[in-house]
Parts: sequence; structure tokens; C-alpha cells
Amino acid sequence: MSESGIRQLGVSDARANMTEVIAEVRLLGQPVALTRRDKPQAMLISMDRWKAATLDAEIRPVYDDLVRRLNKLANDTEFAAVLERKDPTLYELLQTGAF
Repeated sequence: MSESGIRQLGVSDARANMTEVIAEVRLLGQPVALTRRDKPQAMLISMDRWKAATLDAEIRPVYDDLVRRLNKLANDTEFAAVLERKDPTLYELLQTGAF
């Protein structure tokens, strides 16, 4: 195990035991770092984790833009007053910088 708790496995060992390694990643959901000379070369992850990472990469720019725009609107006193009345939880989150 590495410092991050991710199992590391040499490329040669992974190649020799690929069926078992894939089953471990798929069934347990634990990624495996493939190494060469103790240096990480690639990461073997489950399809669920890959799909989540892909979705996050697609959504992140939209999310970041939305948060930027909401923060800008929160600085408008008229908008902030309406938001505080209509959605106090969102207003508080914006005021505390939780995003």
C-alpha cells in the first residue's frame, strides 16, 4: 500500500495476475496503481469510478460558472434580500463562502 492507501502493483505482477486484479478492482471498487520501478505509471479503476470521474469533469465547469454567477448576484443587495427571504439556506451558504 502507498501512503494514500491505494494498493500498488508492479506492471509485471499485474500482467501475470490480470484476471484477479480486475476482479478486485471491479468487485471491491478499490483502485490499483500500476508501477514500474516503484513509480506510478497508470491507475486501474472500476467502471463506476471512471463514469463518476468523467461526469465530474463534464459538470465541473458548469458548476464553477454557476457558483461564480451566484456569488456575483449575492453581492447585489436587492438580489441578496430576496434570496435571504426565499431561500435562507442558500443565502447563508453564499454568505459563508461554503461554495
